[in-house]
Amino acid sequence: MASIELDIWRGEWGLASIDLECLKVLTYMKFIGVPVKVREASNPFFTPKGTLPVMRDGRTVLTNFEEVVTYLKSLHYSTDVHLNQKQAAEASAFTQYLRDKLYPAYQYAWWVDEKNYGDITRPAYAKALQIPFNFYYPSKYQSSAKAMVDALYGEHTDLKEIEKTIYNEAEKCLKTLSDRLGESEYFFGNRPSSFDATVFAYLAPLVKAPFPNGTLSNHVKGIANLSRFVARISQKNFRNVTDDYNRANCQKQSRGSQSEREAAQFPHETRNKILAAVFAALAMTGYAVANGLFQRISGSSWQRTLLLNRLRIAKKHFNRINKLKEMKAAQGERT
Repeated sequence: MASIELDIWRGEWGLASIDLECLKVLTYMKFIGVPVKVREASNPFFTPKGTLPVMRDGRTVLTNFEEVVTYLKSLHYSTDVHLNQKQAAEASAFTQYLRDKLYPAYQYAWWVDEKNYGDITRPAYAKALQIPFNFYYPSKYQSSAKAMVDALYGEHTDLKEIEKTIYNEAEKCLKTLSDRLGESEYFFGNRPSSFDATVFAYLAPLVKAPFPNGTLSNHVKGIANLSRFVARISQKNFRNVTDDYNRANCQKQSRGSQSEREAAQFPHETRNKILAAVFAALAMTGYAVANGLFQRISGSSWQRTLLLNRLRIAKKHFNRINKLKEMKAAQGERT
């Protein structure tokens, strides 16, 4: 076995990847502990099928979860060896049940709901892509999801009715999953299986992504044992991702609090500056008006005062000159 490489969509919101299929493969590899070099891809255009994930092991290139599970099993890496025949059949049936009932609702929440798509899905995928592919791929995936919904429920059915039907089926599926899990750590005993990786990949994005229209995600969060299931796997297998996100989120909230404090102070500072400016303007205006009025009222007296001051100065000079003349005359008489 050469060094295994796995290209995936980048993570967000404390998820190791924003993509369902990528999260399946990555979680399964975490379960079995296979050495792997994970790379966040920014362009699926040059991948074999134009999609992610892509697993490479030497010349072997695999592009979906089932292929990866089968290939790693051939290398003696598997989490399903503890399953008996009945459990394996049950896991297979449940996997198809998820595909039929939960996957359409998942796609609807991510891609068809316009509010979720505009606020969450499109920005997240656009952020992960290079220009110009960030304009192309989100729209492509949305069109594919809408086509699937149309094929399942008909093009001319009211969209609200479609949403209600899809989510009702998904909620029944989640109830069945919750009943099957019970208080167990995993779905088939105390060891994870490929089915656990699949369920986690469905549920974790619904739990962690901040959907503005959270009908489906709120339902998942409201089922206690499924929420604990997501939290356990996240903590055990993606603790560094979760911790990094929580740390960054705390720093963001701290900066937000500081900004809020500054914003709270801002109106008072602005008010004080405005009042000071108004006061200064009024004072200057008052001074100018008062000064103009004073000049107009006392203009004539001011001119008389100036004339008198000039006469006093001239008189001083005249008296000084006369005094000097008298001193010279007195000296002349003595000689």
